[in-house]
Amino acid sequence: MKDESTRTLLDVISGLFEDGGSLSQDLPLGVEKVEKITLDSIRINFSDEVDCELLTRIAEDEGYIVKSESVAPRVIDKGTIVARVGSRSDPGRRRDLFLYLIPSDEERMSMYRRVVAARKGVLDIETGRIDYERFYQYNLRIIRLMERYRKEKYQNIAERLNL
Repeated sequence: MKDESTRTLLDVISGLFEDGGSLSQDLPLGVEKVEKITLDSIRINFSDEVDCELLTRIAEDEGYIVKSESVAPRVIDKGTIVARVGSRSDPGRRRDLFLYLIPSDEERMSMYRRVVAARKGVLDIETGRIDYERFYQYNLRIIRLMERYRKEKYQNIAERLNL
């Protein structure tokens, strides 16, 4: 088992898809809880409020757009929301980040996720086949964004302070 300084969100989210439910133990530094909300959404609850400026900087660096008009910030990839910051109506409020991933099985995809998967080349609508290389690229890019946010906010600071 990895300690919290070496455990990543990829480790946690992979475990979550294997086991289901939610995790609140053996989490990376700065993360309080990770849970699967629906077949295609994950909620990451951080130990304090999401730093929207940091998230925006990292998201834009990774090629995403961040919109936050009158709602909680949303990370968008060519018109598709891939992540959003929690709002007042969410359990963790501004301490939450929601990820919207593509499920690995067409049968488990909502109609919206089917459209997204087809548009991203992950799903061939005619055959129902999933291109797993594109599936992993799409989902890992989103997870990498969140891991980069987490590391810059929590882990890099802890390492500099020798915590």
